[in-house]
Amino acid sequence: MDTVDLHVHTTASDGTYTPGETVALAREIGLAAVAITDHDTGAGVEPALAAGRALGVEVIPGIELSAGYGSGGVHILGLFIDPDAAALRQALGWIVAERERRNREIVAAMAADGIPIRLERLRAAAGDGAVLGRPHIARWLAENGYVSAVSEAFDRYLGRGRPYYRPRRRIPLGDAVRCIRDAGGVAVIAHPYEYGFEGPAWEAFIRAAADAGCRGMECVYSGYTPDQIRALLDAAARYGLAVSGGSDFHGAVKPHIRLGWGVAGEVSVPASVLAGLRAAKF
Repeated sequence: MDTVDLHVHTTASDGTYTPGETVALAREIGLAAVAITDHDTGAGVEPALAAGRALGVEVIPGIELSAGYGSGGVHILGLFIDPDAAALRQALGWIVAERERRNREIVAAMAADGIPIRLERLRAAAGDGAVLGRPHIARWLAENGYVSAVSEAFDRYLGRGRPYYRPRRRIPLGDAVRCIRDAGGVAVIAHPYEYGFEGPAWEAFIRAAADAGCRGMECVYSGYTPDQIRALLDAAARYGLAVSGGSDFHGAVKPHIRLGWGVAGEVSVPASVLAGLRAAKF
């Protein structure tokens, strides 16, 4: 039990395992710790902590915030957070309201084209407290035969430039980091290669995130090659960022990604990274 997974989603956002089921799976596969990092909500933290106490698994309270950077969005993980911190709860209220606005626009556009999707049914299927987003709409499209898989729903209907894509406002990068730090957490750049930045633009993003107060970077991530991981470890050292890593496990939504394993076993994060991340809080 010397490995951890510090990027995991549950039914509190767009995963398909409940927090308790996720922690039980972590115990089954022998993880020393698992971080619950649902999108824009800390609702899964308390039930995961309770399961962790019962099963003897360390649970790291976390979150994954969507933040604005340049003309697009990036994701920032918050680890060791207090999900009830006032500043974080205020920011999350705004984020969830903005998600809801976009959800209504997407569903209305689909309904106008004869697709009988309803937000009330999506909420009921997701469960109490879950933060709805495009993945829930994509799942409905797959379950009702409009597409063969969630990925196809994004490719055909919901991705940027597709018929039912609708933009949403995001809190600025600096504000997202500040909320995490005010909640007692350490801000970590999530999956740094997923935003389309290259060369100087990529370096500028990492520098901007570090200047904003990010103190860690996800250097190990599902699908990243050994060369990419080495490059991220070098970049983390250059910018003085603590090393983090995780699978981005979602359960059946992303069946190719396994908890604590990734796609092909590239996610093997030693428990020793926790000491560096804890030290980065201060």
